[in-house]
Amino acid sequence: MTESVPDPERNGETSWVPPGMPRWVKMSLVVVLILAVVLVVVMALSGGEHGPGLHTGASTQALPAVASELR
Repeated sequence: MTESVPDPERNGETSWVPPGMPRWVKMSLVVVLILAVVLVVVMALSGGEHGPGLHTGASTQALPAVASELR
């Protein structure tokens, strides 16, 4: 588990080197970063029509315009 590596500053004496980050952690970070970038791009391309105001029902002004287009 632990790896000993010769230390050139100590005339060949070995020193303990901590293990690297596991592969599953690296891959999880990559997936999370990709999802975050995709989310930001989708939000930017959607024209800013996202957020809590979309679900509150306060957008009653937009309803007549939509209803007139359906007729």
